[in-house]
Amino acid sequence: MCLCYDLLRRRHSLSKSNLIASRDSWSVTGPLLESLTDEKLAKAANEATQHKHVTDAGVKKLLAMVSSIGGTTPGSEEKKSYELVQLKSSVVYFGIPVIYLTFNPGDNSSPIALLYAWEDIDVKSFSPQLYAVGERLNTMLANPLAVVEYFHRTINTVIQALLKGGMFGELVHHYGPIEYLDRGPPHTHLVVYPSKYGLF
Repeated sequence: MCLCYDLLRRRHSLSKSNLIASRDSWSVTGPLLESLTDEKLAKAANEATQHKHVTDAGVKKLLAMVSSIGGTTPGSEEKKSYELVQLKSSVVYFGIPVIYLTFNPGDNSSPIALLYAWEDIDVKSFSPQLYAVGERLNTMLANPLAVVEYFHRTINTVIQALLKGGMFGELVHHYGPIEYLDRGPPHTHLVVYPSKYGLF
């Protein structure tokens, strides 16, 4: 799972880098980046450490490009910063969230997840004894895309059936960035703003 996730991130970063290098402005940007030296990078690092503005044009362009690539890369620090800004915007506009939910669908223990890994099972009469924990873990590790599909289907079902279905009243707003555990599987934290509590 971790290997597949890492490959997807690398492919995403490479495609974004190729896109930047193919733009018309690269004729100016390229030489600017090539002019960078260890001394310029060290000076910029020192300025950043002292919370000062980076003055070198080449370093500023490099940082902007890294931010552009990382801003859409799953799990990157730039992506997390972008999502934090979105979350703060929700709090500023809607106020403090009333409900905070964490969803970790548990692909290792769910019989439904095995269906996405093409295991022929009967969900309604599933017996855990037929699939030991280690066997289920190996099955999901061998099918990382099944883990992702199971996660997205589960979260979308929760949002559509429960949140938008009126479990907490009329849904005004929700926000939930996707994060990844150390071993690779995704999970999400949702902030929910329902009108039932008289805030809207």
